[in-house]
Amino acid sequence: MAEGTWTCSKCGQIYALAESSCPICHITRENRHVIGKASSARFDKPLAEKVEVPFPFPIKEARFNLPMDRGAVWSSGKLVVIPDGIFLLSDKDPLDANALAARPPAASGPVGPLSLYLTRDKISRIVHHKLTGEFIEIGGKQKLPLRLTPAGWTDLDVICDQLGIVRT
Repeated sequence: MAEGTWTCSKCGQIYALAESSCPICHITRENRHVIGKASSARFDKPLAEKVEVPFPFPIKEARFNLPMDRGAVWSSGKLVVIPDGIFLLSDKDPLDANALAARPPAASGPVGPLSLYLTRDKISRIVHHKLTGEFIEIGGKQKLPLRLTPAGWTDLDVICDQLGIVRT
């Protein structure tokens, strides 16, 4: 075969390299000389860097379901994460997140009519999987549904890794 030509694998016709496919069979040119020369080595992903997160860390645009005396209530607001736990702060409550973060409550519980504080030791895990659900599991039993933006979930994953909270 002359240099600068290729042969159709179906009909056997010889064409110049400028011809990208066989006009008879409509089969595109196969560059078999390239096969075997390309490196197929795969490398493991590098380990993620440790990121130090400044506390208190707010995560905006959160929706969460709060257990109340007469049933659960959906609320929207923000999460404020501190080393001791997580605040679920409703936009309807006139609470100062920085003041709460400076002096967090000793135990988990409500901090306003529609706001809640969860200590780190009460949180079993945080799940955000499309098939399983998106929630904060408390004590291995109770689940608080939680909705965040994709950026919010990414931030929460980094914080969970830093604080040692199990996440899936």
